[in-house]
Amino acid sequence: MVARAEPHESIEVFDGKGTAWGAVIESVGKRETVARVTESRKIPADPFELTLAVAMIRIAAFEFALEKVVEIGVSRIVPFNADRSNVSAGNRHERWLRILIEATKQSKRYRIPVLEPTATFDQVISMPAESKIMFAEHGGSPLKSAVAGAPVLYLVGPEGGWTDRELSAARNEGFNAVSLGEGILKAETAAIVGTSLIRYELGR
Repeated sequence: MVARAEPHESIEVFDGKGTAWGAVIESVGKRETVARVTESRKIPADPFELTLAVAMIRIAAFEFALEKVVEIGVSRIVPFNADRSNVSAGNRHERWLRILIEATKQSKRYRIPVLEPTATFDQVISMPAESKIMFAEHGGSPLKSAVAGAPVLYLVGPEGGWTDRELSAARNEGFNAVSLGEGILKAETAAIVGTSLIRYELGR
């Protein structure tokens, strides 16, 4: 159901970059709504900068993960092609940006996360960060010891898991392999759970 704005109704408008305006609707037409701005305010930036690099997975699962990590509070998203990715990003950047905008509005995060172009795995692991985390199915350490501070760069692999080459290359770039428990999570679940737990650890 879509809520229709009515005259004299108070609304909030934001630019996705940290500025919000309070306004009152003056008129509603078929093609235009006129509102009068009554106040403006700056929203402080999130002190926890989180960059999620997520491998290309099934498009529906990828888009579900995008929506949820925005609600939780990710700062930057970098899609990338892993060795075992079997899906192409195609021309979906604009669609994904719309998903980010809607999720930002719904969760009142006010700042739209940066959506980077699709990268290669080697480009992703060369990105700088205070904490570098690679969520892995086997042999990972607890998350707490891997979170040294923000900014955090964390990797979620494809549905087939990481290759030995990727695990070795990431370790050589200073990444800590981290486990999310005994069970094997779907990639989209790992992205959501990982984002939540990292924010929890940073806020302790």
